[in-house]
Amino acid sequence: MRKAFIYIGIWCMAFTLTGCKKFLEEQSQDLAYADTWQKMDEVMQGEVYMKHFTTPPSTSFKESGTAVYFPWLNAMDDDITEFVSAPYYIDNRDDVFGFYTWQSNPCVDKTFLPYVDDTWPKVYKSINAANIMIYQAGQLHDNPEQLKRIRGEALFLRAYYYFYLVNTYAQAYNKQTAKTDMGVPLKTTEFVEDKFFTRSTVDSVYQQMLVDLDASEKCLTGLTPSSIYYANVDAVNLLQSRIYLYMQSWEEAITAADKVIARRPTLSSLTNYKPLTSFFSRDNPEAIFNEGGNAMVYLMGDGLTKSFQASPALMNLYETSDLRRTAYFETDAAGKVRYTKMYRSRANNVFPTEIFSDNYFLRNAEAYLNKAEAASMLGRTADANAAVNTLRQSRFDPSTFVPVNYSGAQLVSFVRDERRRELCFEGHRWFDLKRYAVNTAYPFTTTIVHNYSDVSYGASPFLKASLVLQPGDPDYLVPIPLDAITFNQGALKQNPARQNRTF
Repeated sequence: MRKAFIYIGIWCMAFTLTGCKKFLEEQSQDLAYADTWQKMDEVMQGEVYMKHFTTPPSTSFKESGTAVYFPWLNAMDDDITEFVSAPYYIDNRDDVFGFYTWQSNPCVDKTFLPYVDDTWPKVYKSINAANIMIYQAGQLHDNPEQLKRIRGEALFLRAYYYFYLVNTYAQAYNKQTAKTDMGVPLKTTEFVEDKFFTRSTVDSVYQQMLVDLDASEKCLTGLTPSSIYYANVDAVNLLQSRIYLYMQSWEEAITAADKVIARRPTLSSLTNYKPLTSFFSRDNPEAIFNEGGNAMVYLMGDGLTKSFQASPALMNLYETSDLRRTAYFETDAAGKVRYTKMYRSRANNVFPTEIFSDNYFLRNAEAYLNKAEAASMLGRTADANAAVNTLRQSRFDPSTFVPVNYSGAQLVSFVRDERRRELCFEGHRWFDLKRYAVNTAYPFTTTIVHNYSDVSYGASPFLKASLVLQPGDPDYLVPIPLDAITFNQGALKQNPARQNRTF
């Protein structure tokens, strides 16, 4: 059996060369000697899946360490704004300051001192471990069914991670330019490639994701996962639907969404929602898959007077009778409208015993929205209205629910707003804004304003800066980490320079 090694050129940026080699040798041995399906299962949980903690941190998602991936993803869009009402020694804005204010180097604190963000190396480390598991599953024979399952899970996770990488660090999939637009480095081999890595095209990354998911579907079809912490065929089809939606391949997006809906049609009726509980839970009938930690719980921490809250632009989209206003949000004692899809409240003495992710909690509600959007683009008005009404019926009391019946541009706009209402703070909005801008039939752009304020003892809050993100701004692309650029000696090209927004 050939040994598999982790290539240092992409993800071990934070180590010195000597330390990195030692680290890689240890990791390579661990992975190469996963010579039974049971050992491979252990590697999957320890190296490929995102870490999962049952004990939530006390004040910051950073206490979760490696469990939180892309913790700043929901801090850049128009669903979030600051909340500053009084002085306090804790400021929840600090952890994502550079991303919320779209700094030229977003990995800076509020004094503009840079820090190392571990997202890029962490994700590529998981991808490489997935590469090795995919290879190993084809070499072993001790339990073909279990090995097939492991291979299917690893293929799904590799596609899942590339989805977030390419949509964060590259342009949205543009049908006219995707074959030339720079994506992210694409590595699918399990062995060391003695070369410097370049950026594969956006289209090639998308095509690889689709190949992986097609193979994963074949491996996982008919299998029942032991919990929502294991990848399954519903997760595969949901991600397929999302990817096809981003590619504007509308028929394929509907086909994949219909597979999810056919097997998992039941939505959570919010008339049954109990106050002070988490909408995200393993018992939620919508739950398909979960991994990783949750940053939003802390970025909108309860009672804190220097923090974030849901933007008025988002909250104004909800009708007064929409039950999501109270199931997804809570106005705390400080007056902040905060995220509560995973509920945590010191004031109410409610602390979750299990973490459910903000960005990686997959649920079937998205399948209805994906289908509605794709059908609206195809002019299949009845199908689009039916899908969006099915979802909305579960979000209102029967006495107040009124079905919608739109067409054309009005239908497209409504479905997009419904997606925003339903999937807020789940890692969708930033990507959606990028892809709406290149939509060939109904392009949409918007200007985002993020204010940054401060407050001193004995004084009222004062505005320090008002940052504006215009459509098409280079700041829609998160920079490739400088360490990756340096290590690859310029072969890995950087994104266009971002604005200097220091203040």
